[in-house]
Amino acid sequence: MIRLPLNFIEVPAIHKINLMPTYSSSQLNHVIQVIFSAAGAKNQDAIQIADILVANHLAGHDSHGILRIPEYLQSIRDGEIDPQAQPEIIQETPTSAVVKGNWSFGQVVGNYATDIAIEKAQAMGVCAVSVVQAAHTGRLAVFTERAAAKDVVMFMTIGTVDRPMTAPYGGAAPIFGTNPIAITLPNQDGPHVTLDFATSAIAAGKIKVAKAKHEPLPPDCLLDKQGNPSTNPNDFFDGGFMLPFGGHKGYALAVIAELMSGPLLGSENFPGVTQRSGIFIFAMKAALFQPMEKYNQALQKTRKKIKAIPPAKGFQEVLLPGEPEFHMFQKRIKEGIEVPSDTWAAVKKAALTFGVDIDQLPIHE
Repeated sequence: MIRLPLNFIEVPAIHKINLMPTYSSSQLNHVIQVIFSAAGAKNQDAIQIADILVANHLAGHDSHGILRIPEYLQSIRDGEIDPQAQPEIIQETPTSAVVKGNWSFGQVVGNYATDIAIEKAQAMGVCAVSVVQAAHTGRLAVFTERAAAKDVVMFMTIGTVDRPMTAPYGGAAPIFGTNPIAITLPNQDGPHVTLDFATSAIAAGKIKVAKAKHEPLPPDCLLDKQGNPSTNPNDFFDGGFMLPFGGHKGYALAVIAELMSGPLLGSENFPGVTQRSGIFIFAMKAALFQPMEKYNQALQKTRKKIKAIPPAKGFQEVLLPGEPEFHMFQKRIKEGIEVPSDTWAAVKKAALTFGVDIDQLPIHE
């Protein structure tokens, strides 16, 4: 059975002439579940992975959707992901926990650790969670907004979890990953207020999207392997590397992400097939300092003040963090999700290695 998050609706498959094919959220969800079940994932884990990858598409972040399937399947073949593994708590107090992912899927471990943080924050007011031995989680806002739905404020960060791909400020070689940071404050009267960004000038997944669409990158994001500025996404895969966003400011945030999810957590004490940073989670009850009703009233007052500012030339309105994703959700849940042909072909090729031909699935009927 396919389980979809609340307010998912069915829309028919749309195939536009000379444009990217478009699929409904439920169609992509089904494809993802079939693929990961064939790859050895437990049914409940395949559901979680599918829900999260589709949620990322609906939010407009195709860089963390089905584009990631080939690398996840390769990680299973390489022994970097154990599709049968389950996360566990190996150390805890009333206000903290160490979660060992046992190299399960990052989405599964992320949900597990997030729910622990939510439960402890609701009971004790605050909670800090260290997550080790987790595979790639994808977009962190999925987890921080999971907490916000339970009236919990959540902060998450991850350090270098793959090959170094981002140079330090003033450096001529990569040393960091994308080192993302996310925080969400719950909003009971609209979209949650969510900050979620890579500390690199562009997320690595967005470079993959640009490559799949045969589009150039924005300037000042990428250097080729000789250290020359480039907007060609292929240069990244040929030994190039990214720059931190905002110069020294993005670099400083990358350092903080690296230290909080590495040395602070002791993630180096839990090696695996690959050396990966841990995940740092801090959660607090939104009603910690005042009743939830008063918190929400104060939040609405501040939101209204910000959004009352007249938009600058070229803008329709002042948006709060998280609102662009909310608007994209409303659009894509009705109109469907476009998938580049190159991305679909890569997913099909990877799925075939586990005996699944996605072009033969009933979504095309």
